[in-house]
Amino acid sequence: MTDLAIVCALLFGLVCGVLAVAHSLFVGRMTMLDWALMALGGMYGLGWAIVMAGSRAGLNPLWDDWLLPHSSVYFLHTVSAVVLTFGVILGWYATDRFWGAKTATLRSFRHPTLAPWASAFWLILLIAVVLQWLYTYVYGGFLGILSYSADIRSGIFPVDNPLSFLQPFGGLSLISALGFWGIWISGKRGLWSFLGLVFSFIFSIYILYSWLGRMGFLVFIAAFPLGYAIARIRSPLTLLAVCVGGFSLLLLCAYLVSVSMGIKSADSLLAFLSRELSFPFVSFFAQLRLGENLFLGFKDFIAAPLYLLPSSLWLQWLEPIGQVNTAVIMGAPKGEEGVTGAIPVDLLTAGIMQVHVVGIPVVGVLFGALIRFVQFLVDRIPFLGVRAVFHAYLALKIAVLAAFYAQPNQVVAGNFALIAGALVIVFCLWVGRVYVFRSREGVEHSAGARS
Repeated sequence: MTDLAIVCALLFGLVCGVLAVAHSLFVGRMTMLDWALMALGGMYGLGWAIVMAGSRAGLNPLWDDWLLPHSSVYFLHTVSAVVLTFGVILGWYATDRFWGAKTATLRSFRHPTLAPWASAFWLILLIAVVLQWLYTYVYGGFLGILSYSADIRSGIFPVDNPLSFLQPFGGLSLISALGFWGIWISGKRGLWSFLGLVFSFIFSIYILYSWLGRMGFLVFIAAFPLGYAIARIRSPLTLLAVCVGGFSLLLLCAYLVSVSMGIKSADSLLAFLSRELSFPFVSFFAQLRLGENLFLGFKDFIAAPLYLLPSSLWLQWLEPIGQVNTAVIMGAPKGEEGVTGAIPVDLLTAGIMQVHVVGIPVVGVLFGALIRFVQFLVDRIPFLGVRAVFHAYLALKIAVLAAFYAQPNQVVAGNFALIAGALVIVFCLWVGRVYVFRSREGVEHSAGARS
């Protein structure tokens, strides 16, 4: 039965890859839908086959109790993944006409030069540095926070910090670094752009190190060469091949970084992948086995905007599905009873936890609509380099990672810096437009007076 399930999983991954290639060739470029299809095929197809093979070979002892008892119904997971994928495609095309029309009719915040964009990225960097200084003051400053990073990530707060809500603002430096890289690709290679790129990149590495997030670090680094590739490669098929190779390299880097830093130990790459990719499938079968969290009724999705607020304002009365999932598998939520890690909720498990199997296509449609909206926002960036870099980062951060880590609180809070940075950019571009308008009005008035 396991062999048949592995074959079905591999076929599912192949179909997703074919769909991504066909769609990208049809529209003449890679879109967020293509990224999502590759992520779904890679995780629920190739990844599921690796996990099944690794578990059968005894390479996955941490999760065997959750996976091996379900070997007779492994194929049900692939069937559910097929339903989810069609939901994503339906959500994309159901909103494509609306957002496509908006792209054509709504006026973008365009400006004839990159100067307002550079000013926005400098302002974003300044905000990140100042607020990070305020946040880390109680810990002993920029370097003092590093001593507490591991505890904070584990849900332990050894120091009472009344300004803890400022922590996410440090991520604005990542937006600044990506923006300056986009300006550099676009051809504006002056001294100030170069200095902005160097300073923001260095500060971003510091921020990511203080957060101790492996995937956040890898996604940030990968966005630089990927953004350059998107800006320079015109063939969707070539770009897809580059992306597949790059993603394989990303997995290898995750393995090497984890082993070298002592975060995860594994005897081989197969053993590492089998363990690291197990959580979506462990979560799926654990929730089915328990059956108590299969009718949450989209509470997390409805409350998603609240996750932009400090957790102290909502954590007492709203339990994210990630905490629910961790409690089921680990025996307690993260930060309680010695549990220092969390079991993320993937897109398929997030769907089945809402209205049982009916929730799977609904969540797929919502995700498809989300990535179509993200595509709309990216398409409004007028400069090729800036657009390509943020396309790369958003594709990795939302179209790909949100399929792995689909709990609404993590999607919203994890992209807080993107939302805040976008608001700063819009403000700076609006100021630039007002300045240009008034300057032209003044010139025309002076010319009229002279005549």
